[in-house]
Amino acid sequence: MVAQRIQEQEQRQVLKQPQKRIRQVRNPITLGEKLIGAMIVLVTFTVLCLVVNNYATLYSMNREVSQLEAVVQQQTQVNEGLNLQVVELSAPDRILHIASERLGMSLDDNKVKVVQN
Repeated sequence: MVAQRIQEQEQRQVLKQPQKRIRQVRNPITLGEKLIGAMIVLVTFTVLCLVVNNYATLYSMNREVSQLEAVVQQQTQVNEGLNLQVVELSAPDRILHIASERLGMSLDDNKVKVVQN
């Protein structure tokens, strides 16, 4: 009998102890807040992509401009060299020498006419 009483007392103590209830914990972040956060992340990612794209475009344009400037500088040097050759080849003494030596022409001052513009 004493054993039964002890068991009953233990059962009562177990029953008296508050049972742990499983509580449903609600998420403190609502669906709307999640959507707003996702939109912010999406917009930020899009803006960053546009910025990187613009920098890439600017870099390629600057590279093309520098290449074109190098080509223009090279062509300018070629043109200056050709202009120097024109000046050397159109010298009057050279033309007179070639006309008299190679072509057998002679200069007669009485037949020379001066043309004025």
